[in-house]
Amino acid sequence: MSSRLATQSDVARVAGTSTAVVSYVVNGGPRPVASETRDRVLAAIEKTGYRPNNAARTLLTGKSSTLGMVIPDLTNPFLSHMVQCIEDKLFELGYSLLVADSHDDLTREKRIIETMISQQVAGLIWYSVDQPSPVEFVKDMHQPVAFMNACYPVKMLDATGKRISVLEDECAAAAELTRQLIERGCSTIGHLGGPKDRINSAERSRGWLQAIGDDGIRNPESHPLYLTAPYTHEGGWAAAEEFLRLGCDGIVVSNEMQAVGLMGHISALGKSIPQDVSIVAMHGTPHAPFYAPSLSAMHIDIDDLVNKLSISLLEKDTPETIVPSLFFVERGSCFGRDISKYKRK
Repeated sequence: MSSRLATQSDVARVAGTSTAVVSYVVNGGPRPVASETRDRVLAAIEKTGYRPNNAARTLLTGKSSTLGMVIPDLTNPFLSHMVQCIEDKLFELGYSLLVADSHDDLTREKRIIETMISQQVAGLIWYSVDQPSPVEFVKDMHQPVAFMNACYPVKMLDATGKRISVLEDECAAAAELTRQLIERGCSTIGHLGGPKDRINSAERSRGWLQAIGDDGIRNPESHPLYLTAPYTHEGGWAAAEEFLRLGCDGIVVSNEMQAVGLMGHISALGKSIPQDVSIVAMHGTPHAPFYAPSLSAMHIDIDDLVNKLSISLLEKDTPETIVPSLFFVERGSCFGRDISKYKRK
């Protein structure tokens, strides 16, 4: 064949069939094809290098084998790991995943979603820049939409397609992280929150405050042991000196990237982890065991989440709320439960 793309006509000529028969083989119908003829068509497809035009097939059948996913920051290891797991599962089920990074820009996010809708993706998986997600962006979308960082079950009474809400109890998770430090003997436990305008950051801070039990303080932001920073390595790094000045012997951190920056600067300042300061974080990733020290963290059962998400997106017809399962993993950044084996400075 020449350098041009092969067509169904090329396949039909090599196989000695009509283009209609080639279409039936490629699309799995609507008419049956004899096994011998099917084998000839498949051999011709391999010989010519023909690849089906998915856009044209979508227009013809009204069905797409591609889903879209929008996330705010692909460099975030938690989000990139989630993308990879979702892509693996969809590939296993015969779907492809189109991924776009909004770079924490709501205007860019809206344009990306509009593009994906115009591409007639089979569904949208959306981890929004904003919380709650601006649901009006997808009000006319007929395909299912999964809101990955929903604050509450998304209800769109006028929506034309299924809506799925992934609801993580981040308040309870942060409270459990704080209790893990309390049980290990920490008495001055600080908290590094995320951006103040994020609901997930506020929920994590609320959980920390509930667990430390400072009865007279209802707003985490007014607590002397609360600091805020972007969800970045730089944000964690910048907070280290202040936590040490405050005399914290434990810190609950809002995400893994912050925690890595925080641990790096604490170590650079000559303090030891966990001997001087124990650190735990939300949203641990497969990278957590390989930091120095390894990071104790609250993890999402990502395999379970992805399985439930794929079933809800591709099989079920009703709206659904998915609550991810969480679990804590103790590693080198905080004391073990038998704290007697450590020497505190």
